[in-house]
Amino acid sequence: MEKEEILEKSRLENRDMDEREQKIDDDSVYHGMLGIFVLVFFYLFFKMFTNQPVTDMLSILTANLTITSYYKYKKIPDKKFFLINTIIGAILTVGFIITYVIGVI
Repeated sequence: MEKEEILEKSRLENRDMDEREQKIDDDSVYHGMLGIFVLVFFYLFFKMFTNQPVTDMLSILTANLTITSYYKYKKIPDKKFFLINTIIGAILTVGFIITYVIGVI
């Protein structure tokens, strides 16, 4: 790829946001996910102490981690670690969902 092609591709990818805005956008996603994790853990512990099934909360957490790993693997296919995380996460997510559904029926 020539220098001009790389520059044109970069311009197209960044036409809506400059580097500062992209960093702020990335940070906001991180902080939003951190907030979700805190809330899910709050519900998880509450459900544990009230003897309610917790596998629904666990399926939400593992689904998020699975989707994140899958996205990273699609963008960086050389990193097989993300593929392994995706497979393990998908198995855990489905297992938690099945366990929850069986437990509430």
